[in-house]
Amino acid sequence: MKVIVGMSGGVDSSVAAYLLKEKGFEVFGAFFDMLKTEKAEREFEEAKKVAEILKIPLKRIDVSEEFRKEIIGDFLNAYKKGFTPNPCVLCNQKIKFSLAFEKAEEIFGKSFFATGHYAQIEKGERMRLKKGVDKRKGQSYMLWKLSQEELRRTFFPLGEYKKEEIFCIAEETGLPAFRKESQDICFVNGKLSEFLRKHFPVNYGDILNTKGEVIGRHKGAYFYTIGQRSGLGVSFREPLYVVKTDVKANTVILGTREECMFSTAEITDTNFIEEWDGKPAELTCKVRYKSKETPCILKRENGKIVVHFKEKIFAVTPGQSLVLYRGGYVFGGGIIIKSE
Repeated sequence: MKVIVGMSGGVDSSVAAYLLKEKGFEVFGAFFDMLKTEKAEREFEEAKKVAEILKIPLKRIDVSEEFRKEIIGDFLNAYKKGFTPNPCVLCNQKIKFSLAFEKAEEIFGKSFFATGHYAQIEKGERMRLKKGVDKRKGQSYMLWKLSQEELRRTFFPLGEYKKEEIFCIAEETGLPAFRKESQDICFVNGKLSEFLRKHFPVNYGDILNTKGEVIGRHKGAYFYTIGQRSGLGVSFREPLYVVKTDVKANTVILGTREECMFSTAEITDTNFIEEWDGKPAELTCKVRYKSKETPCILKRENGKIVVHFKEKIFAVTPGQSLVLYRGGYVFGGGIIIKSE
């Protein structure tokens, strides 16, 4: 059985390829070239070394133009509209598990697909996406947009392992065992604020408090995100946070931490991996990749999909993914468009 492994030269994808080969799969390596940088060149050389050690073919697949348009373009457009996006979620959906894999199939033929994500898939009449064993490395949050068909043709070999075990396997088999963890946003080198300022002009506007009083000036509402505390340039007797931005009015509203706590979120662009009949469902959710999982109720209200948190959550941010869980399984998710 053929399986194409998305390989980056790092320990996770390398061990994923090794484990599949040990199980008897016919393994092919695909290096998805998303960024034309010196770092990408080094990573490809690392992936070549791994492929030589494992004695598997490796092809370099150029998806840089699609990545620039679909991911970087979407990222910048979202910030222009006052949203804070999850580019990794979109990349998994639009690039890695779809377009890039399809390009790899054109080379290697009809195959399954595998990556080094720490998650699990339960195969059946309906595919189920399960959290990985390693809670510290759990990456199910980033995979909520995958379709049933994409889950059906995918393997996550590392889902049953902890990171420490993966390092041990790599060392025992002579694979590269140490490499710096991937950065949050692969195409942003340095500070996000500096990246955005290269693309957006300065646009001075008012900083307001929650009473509507002007308390300062800013250089563009699209440079700010909900929950932000640093770089505000405003002095107050207690810490202030961004509680709302309005790109059209070009205003930034600051408040206390309590004023930055939210009870509900409206979500759109939803994808449900588990079946949902539209009735209220008691679940848990995460509003950011590294946030705590919180009990919630999923509802349909006046044609909208709304999530009610059983305890208030700090900085529920439009543009971010809200991922829903039932037990150890991803129930589904959506993009936050409004929080109250």
